[in-house]
Amino acid sequence: MSKKTKHSITVKNRRYTYTLEPKRGGTTHIVCKSAKIDQDFLNEDVPALLADLPELIIAEQEHKKEKSAVVQFRLKPEEKKGLEKEAIKKGFSNVSAYLRALALGK
Repeated sequence: MSKKTKHSITVKNRRYTYTLEPKRGGTTHIVCKSAKIDQDFLNEDVPALLADLPELIIAEQEHKKEKSAVVQFRLKPEEKKGLEKEAIKKGFSNVSAYLRALALGK
């Protein structure tokens, strides 16, 4: 079995890195933080994913631009810990997503 290999791709004159790590069972673990990818893919799907990677990176950049407004407030440390626990309990990946859903009634 091969080891993890690091590669890069250029999108809009900027270089983005990604890693490929072959796994057992005909899968490859792919990580590309710029496209928010960190998961296993069937080996047969890897070429298509790599072909789509520039568009996925651009889509993630545009998504980040859409969420540029900031809302801040202060909490006691124990309140923050409670929020973090509640966010995880409700299935959210982070406190921001949890608070956004609460505030927007989703």
